Amino acid sequence: MADIKTMAQYAAEGQEPEILFWVGCAGSFDDRAQKVTQAFAEILEAAGIAFAILGNEEQCTGDPARRAGNEFLFQMVALQNVATLNMYQVKKIVTACPHCF
Repeated sequence: MADIKTMAQYAAEGQEPEILFWVGCAGSFDDRAQKVTQAFAEILEAAGIAFAILGNEEQCTGDPARRAGNEFLFQMVALQNVATLNMYQVKKIVTACPHCF
């Protein structure tokens, strides 16, 4: 599998992918979830879908903070994520993480 392009790389080339793949914390750091992330990316590639990830620009969705009762932190993280998504004019998002969206 080739390296997965980031939204920033697409933007630098003046292109837009069809889908943003939101990897999520577990998909990035947990050994078992990384296998799911890899398989999901391979499925998107096999289907011929142009997709990208945020890479270093991806932040936590704030779900853990909200579940812990910290609504303020959740709202702050959500606003940052919305700004990032708006910057790239993201229209479709997919994720393999049950907690991200």
